[in-house]
Amino acid sequence: MLARHAFAYLLSHGIPALVGFAAIAVYTRLLTEVEYGRYALVFAIAAMINAIVFEWLKVSLLRYYPMYQGERPFLDTVKLSFIALAGVSAIAGLPLYFFIDGLGWVHVLLALILSWCQSWYQMNLNLIRSEFNPKLYGYLSFMRSVLALAFGVLLILAGFEELGLLWGLVLAFVVTLAWPTYKKWGGAVRLTSFKPAIIKEFAGYGVPLALTLLLGVVIHNSDRFIISAMIGVGANGTYSATYDLTEQTIFTLMLVINLAAFPLAVRTMEQKGESEALKQVKENTGLLLLIALPAMIGLIVLTPNVVGLMLGEGFREQALLIMPLIAVGAFLKGLKLYAVDIIFHLHKRTSVQVLPVFLAAVLNVVLTILLIPDFGLRGAAVATVVAYAAAILLSLFFMNISIRDFPFPGKDFIKILCASTVMGIVLWFMRTESGLGWLLVQVLVGLILYVALIWMVNALGFRNLIINRLRSRKRGES
Repeated sequence: MLARHAFAYLLSHGIPALVGFAAIAVYTRLLTEVEYGRYALVFAIAAMINAIVFEWLKVSLLRYYPMYQGERPFLDTVKLSFIALAGVSAIAGLPLYFFIDGLGWVHVLLALILSWCQSWYQMNLNLIRSEFNPKLYGYLSFMRSVLALAFGVLLILAGFEELGLLWGLVLAFVVTLAWPTYKKWGGAVRLTSFKPAIIKEFAGYGVPLALTLLLGVVIHNSDRFIISAMIGVGANGTYSATYDLTEQTIFTLMLVINLAAFPLAVRTMEQKGESEALKQVKENTGLLLLIALPAMIGLIVLTPNVVGLMLGEGFREQALLIMPLIAVGAFLKGLKLYAVDIIFHLHKRTSVQVLPVFLAAVLNVVLTILLIPDFGLRGAAVATVVAYAAAILLSLFFMNISIRDFPFPGKDFIKILCASTVMGIVLWFMRTESGLGWLLVQVLVGLILYVALIWMVNALGFRNLIINRLRSRKRGES
């Protein structure tokens, strides 16, 4: 079931990811580094608001939906809570105008609106995931990404610069969410349906987790604020564009696996107990490694061609230096969120996560400030890698002493690592070739070689699975 659902989400999320690739290539050619830097700052502010105000509600919806099965009072309670939180964030967020240099009041207003749109969009996607409906998930993701690119480009060409890109994103969210909002949530606001007991459950589970995710957002976004303050908004534009491009590959692939894996793990825990759920987590982790590890190594080796094709000329020089480091950071981030943290979710022990991520966030901020003067953007990228590595190690330590050991697929990891390394060595001899045609050849060669190696070593029982499937088909035909 995991492989089937993951493949469905790969199709439904993969096409929007390709659109995201195209969007970055277009935006970095239509906007200057300074304009993209201002856009990235607004996006980072929206992400911080999203994490501080709404994250606990979103993750609780995903965790508790299987228990309530979409009952009307449950959905009305979530909707009313979201409206109240949006009002609170508006009052608390507008003063940001006085504290962030380089941004006007329109930027701050857009950051607030964008945070509301992002949060509501993610809540709808979480609900759809809980219903195991990858087709609808893919439809909404594709629609949002295509509309964002279309609206953004039109408004940039109309002369609105980064404001055009931001308004384009907002319009895309509004159009995409109109139907699911009416269909799933209804237009009426029923105050009598509000259930304080549900919010109490949400708070116990979601608030510690939201604090953890907020600290993760600090690791992800604090360097952008620090870079803007210490080097300039233009440097932040280069750093953010490179980061966005890298996350469209490695982290997106890991997200696709988690979209299918997390609901399966939760359902297994609820229906079959801890022992079976841990087996599911081990399988989930193995599939994450199977997909993400070769993607990371391949991107590191092919950095020159990827940067030359996907980023505007003004972004390329620094991107060549930092993309390999950001690739490692994206891989570690995905491993932390979508493998290690699952144990805390399943046992509803999300408060245990807070201290490890807090220490990692502090480490990231301190290292970024210390390393930027001597190493520039590379210093910020190194700080991120170290912070995510520390977050993983500290989380495993606290998990071990308070919950249990992490079910890591050690033998399969060695097989996957060896296959990925051999693939990387072969691609290394092709790394100087450039152009779209060569990139397609490089990816195809790496994919074929990697699949062949995984077959040979039978990682995650891949060879056995394929052989059994073929035998089952033959028996069915006969």
